Amino acid sequence: MKNLLRPDTYAHNTLERYTGSNCEDFGSNILLVNFSRYMDHFSRITGAKIISGYWAAAHDKANDISIINFGVGSPSAGIAAHCLSFLDQVESVLMLGMCGGIDEQLKIGDLLVPTASVRDEGTSKHYLQPNVPAQPSFWINRICEKVIKDDLKKTAVSGIMMTTDYRMWEFDNEFINYVLKHRILAIDMEIATLFSVAYALNLPIGSIMLVSDMPLKKGGIKSKESSDAIFKEYLEFHFEAGLKSIHEIKIHNSIGKSCRLKNEW
Repeated sequence: MKNLLRPDTYAHNTLERYTGSNCEDFGSNILLVNFSRYMDHFSRITGAKIISGYWAAAHDKANDISIINFGVGSPSAGIAAHCLSFLDQVESVLMLGMCGGIDEQLKIGDLLVPTASVRDEGTSKHYLQPNVPAQPSFWINRICEKVIKDDLKKTAVSGIMMTTDYRMWEFDNEFINYVLKHRILAIDMEIATLFSVAYALNLPIGSIMLVSDMPLKKGGIKSKESSDAIFKEYLEFHFEAGLKSIHEIKIHNSIGKSCRLKNEW
């Protein structure tokens, strides 16, 4: 019985096994991504070494930021958020993902800061009851929106996304009609899971999503060629939004700590 793992120990072990990193390596602020090119860009601009395991991770100790590429899909997203919730040093998590735009006013390259996401995936039900919405930490949302507006001089779109584990939905008319009926802005495969797990386990989280395709428009479904073009044109811009937001989050948390210390004194 002495060898039985506690939930925190199990989460720590899982994170270390999946990332090839020690729990102590992780910074206070975490970037989550789905793509190796984002990892390469982070390594290039920070000098942090990429550690390849089942997931990939890198740690910029000078700036107190770590990044994890957890792959694709809600189960993997759920594991990442669950494990990170057991790291005492983590103060914020920011997902930099891609989504398919549904609203006709969106265009490729737009940045979307989701206020909620419809839970059409199978992981979040293990953390929240069906009638509880998947929502981010709104103070992180406000920071992301401010950075996009003030620093990048762009308009951040906000609204409700949909997260599904149905990969080939683009060819299912019944599914498409549901999406249109509920005026969903965009669709992805992880956000509702991340928000739900983070809410259930008290993990501060937000997201900046890049509209990478417009699947309901003629010729708008992402292909191998269009995906390469998106990375080349928008990756650095998307990443800049994420890093500037993390910088502002760090300032926000630093001010909060100072206020708490003064009150305690």
